[in-house]
Amino acid sequence: MERETESLKEFLTDLVVPHHRCNVNIIPDHITMLHGTKIKKQHTRKRRAHKSASLTRREYAKLGLNALPTRQMRYEQALPLHKLWRGYIREHLDLKEGEQVPQLHEKRYDEFSRQLVKMDLHGAKLRVHQSKCPTLVGLNGICVMDTKNVLKLLGEDHRVRTVPKSECVFSLHVDSMEFIIFGQHLNMRPAERSVKKIKSYVEPFM
Repeated sequence: MERETESLKEFLTDLVVPHHRCNVNIIPDHITMLHGTKIKKQHTRKRRAHKSASLTRREYAKLGLNALPTRQMRYEQALPLHKLWRGYIREHLDLKEGEQVPQLHEKRYDEFSRQLVKMDLHGAKLRVHQSKCPTLVGLNGICVMDTKNVLKLLGEDHRVRTVPKSECVFSLHVDSMEFIIFGQHLNMRPAERSVKKIKSYVEPFM
């Protein structure tokens, strides 16, 4: 800092007429040095202040935006969603009219089973086929919410029930075909599951 101040004094003194240079009195306290690094830090603080404009997951949950009313939804309201899902799943699994599910010995079986696990379950009619908790067996309904650890099913009695994925084995129907899927393979958020590379061997029992 002192070296920079001395350089500035010399520069200012040279600007004065030679015979008046002896009268020049520069007070160091009146000198303000501007450093580029400080300006960059100020810009960084401003960017950080505007960076988090969206809600975090914790704030999202605190506002109740990921919760569904348990008794205000009607089963009939979810039927159009199920109709859309039926068209989606045939396209997702590349099933044409009258085509059957590939058998275990066929080449496309592995890819088919992986796509089955990656599918979006919003709108699917699911039934709890097996569970570690006996009271959950037989529960069925249209999936209205799919989170990392649970599925929320809207039953024909117009009630939304929360079912843990890892504790259950689910069954679903696509036309005349029935699929049995282990909930442990679904234990992640739908957006993450759809792009995750499935490394382990996955077998959908039918």
